[in-house]
Amino acid sequence: MLLILRVFKKSFLFIACIIISCSNETKIHSYSGQALGTSFKILYASDQPLKNIDVLTDSIFTEINKSLSTYISSSDISKINDDIDSIKIDAHFKKVFNKSKLIWKSTDGFFDPTIGLLVKAYGLGPKNDSKIPVNLDSIMNLTGFGKVSLKNNFIIKEKKGIYLDFNAIAKGYCVDIISNMLNNRNINNHLVEIGGEMVASGKNLVTNNYWRVGITDPLNPSSNNYIKKIQLKNSALASSGNYRKYIIDNQTGKKIVHTINPKNGNAFNTNVLGVSVIAEDCITADAYATSFMAMPIEKSIKMISLLNNIEVMIIYNKEKSEVEIFSTDGFDRLVLN
Repeated sequence: MLLILRVFKKSFLFIACIIISCSNETKIHSYSGQALGTSFKILYASDQPLKNIDVLTDSIFTEINKSLSTYISSSDISKINDDIDSIKIDAHFKKVFNKSKLIWKSTDGFFDPTIGLLVKAYGLGPKNDSKIPVNLDSIMNLTGFGKVSLKNNFIIKEKKGIYLDFNAIAKGYCVDIISNMLNNRNINNHLVEIGGEMVASGKNLVTNNYWRVGITDPLNPSSNNYIKKIQLKNSALASSGNYRKYIIDNQTGKKIVHTINPKNGNAFNTNVLGVSVIAEDCITADAYATSFMAMPIEKSIKMISLLNNIEVMIIYNKEKSEVEIFSTDGFDRLVLN
């Protein structure tokens, strides 16, 4: 028997602004709601509220769900996971797939969207249909992004039963799409956040500073304390931590976490407590944040030194449960005193 615990992602946002007029014309407007199984918030500077922002954002969420949601049985990805091979993918699916391939290669396979069967088996998927203990041998035979390819807008799987799951990258991609929508309407000063993943564009014109946000303390996620407060300069931030979603196996007492190691199929806590990644876009930040949660800390630090397009902070347990923080110089320069 499993005790199911859901620790939903608390918003990472610490917004250093008040929604008031900052000049005779420009104001900071706010729009928020629920989508993609979590909350979202949009702050933007404009002399008038964006007309039909609800319709514009809802249409984006609908498109993303129709293409990439494993929680909707009629979505393209659900049909592909059911081994229907006649599904021609759309532009959203193609962009996410191609980006996933790049991250999969650059992380030596630690980012892998084919862990969907493991997610389901551990009870972390759409139907909570856990099968503890998990038969890793049979599932790992259907795991590995190298077994999936894209040809003429169709997904080719080497074996039937391979199950794709882009939940570790789709929210970040959706943040980018909404940010692009605002930029296309000349709303260039904005902050878009979905479930803690965010893009900051321009400045907060109330304070005339770059957007300031807080990163949740993974050791105390229910509090209003932030382990770091940073400013984002036309960049994206994604964070990952196993305190958000997990289950407890009553037979062993082990915490089964949502970050699964695609190399061995394990879903048990490691010494990595939380990861935050800053990148040019949120799809990149989201994918790398997940990767470094699954990767051994030593391998992450070595890999980060070879990557030029991201800044990273990793919070982890060292010997004797001492908490350590690794961060790149570029990340540290964005930390507020």
